[in-house]
Amino acid sequence: MINYVLTLIAPVLSLFWGGYGSSKRDDADDLFSKDYTTVLKGICCIFVVMVHIPAVYQNRLQDAIGSFAFVCVTLFFMVSSYGMQLSAEHKKNYIRHFWRNRLLALLVPCILINIVVCILFWLIRGYPSFSVLWSINNYVVVLLEYCFWFYVVMLLKRWFKIRKYWITDILLIAGIVLSSLYSYLSSETGTESAAMGWCYERYGLVWGILMYRYLPYIKRWLISKRCLKVIAFSLLCCILGIAYLKFKTVYFYGEYLLKVCLGLVIILWMLLLTVNRKFGNKVSLYLGNISYEVYLLHGSVMTAISILAPDVSSGVFILSTYFVTVLLSMVISAAARKIVSRFRI
Repeated sequence: MINYVLTLIAPVLSLFWGGYGSSKRDDADDLFSKDYTTVLKGICCIFVVMVHIPAVYQNRLQDAIGSFAFVCVTLFFMVSSYGMQLSAEHKKNYIRHFWRNRLLALLVPCILINIVVCILFWLIRGYPSFSVLWSINNYVVVLLEYCFWFYVVMLLKRWFKIRKYWITDILLIAGIVLSSLYSYLSSETGTESAAMGWCYERYGLVWGILMYRYLPYIKRWLISKRCLKVIAFSLLCCILGIAYLKFKTVYFYGEYLLKVCLGLVIILWMLLLTVNRKFGNKVSLYLGNISYEVYLLHGSVMTAISILAPDVSSGVFILSTYFVTVLLSMVISAAARKIVSRFRI
């Protein structure tokens, strides 16, 4: 029982602080605002940690919470593509300075974390492992892939004077879908591609593009007959969830298509629950601002704890992972922001 209590602490606190001080609105004006997406990222980064807990420290509650991690990563990608689309169409010279700013934002925290991890394991093991210094998380790789494709499409838009937004949107979405299918189909079982290529989760990039383009219509749809839709989508989530548990071993149709659809339905359900609320307090916004570092760092923290204290219980291991990860992320994020702000244009 104590393991379950300790396992719940971080997720419950993230949900509590995410909702603390939120206020009800008569409209949907705050949906996918900067504060909304920042709070969302903070909650998601906490839930994602659960899915990577080593097998020896897992428990049933952790496994249940971790099953939502793929939706959280999908939301990470969704927020990223939404933000890039918004900036490209509203910020002057965004594309001109695109690579400098994006590489700084993505790679500076990654490099700082690699340095910290290298030093940490040098101290723990007594010998250095310099290969970690140039390692890049697969999540970052997918974001860099999308940045490249996004930049290419924006250049094509400029060169050929494309004025129809639907043309660039289709090009962007086609690139994402094809990359996802290639990632999945290039693996014999799909298991490897799921771990390495984020073939399901990268559909969040598609949802982000559509969210930006049709946000006013989506808001109106979410507000209209909201209670009935919440009930309907709650049932649909359950039905698709049960169907996925039964058919997840069915190649492509169950393992791929059904999982992508389940993720989308869960996201729509979440939007229905939060569409008329305004979120944001100092704690939840701060957690959202360090969510990138939390995501990149937590795996190394788990490895370090398992070496230093291999016999701890499941609950203690999980809670210790959160505590150390958030603490280190606070320091690394502060340093990264100073470096990025100095060189960013």
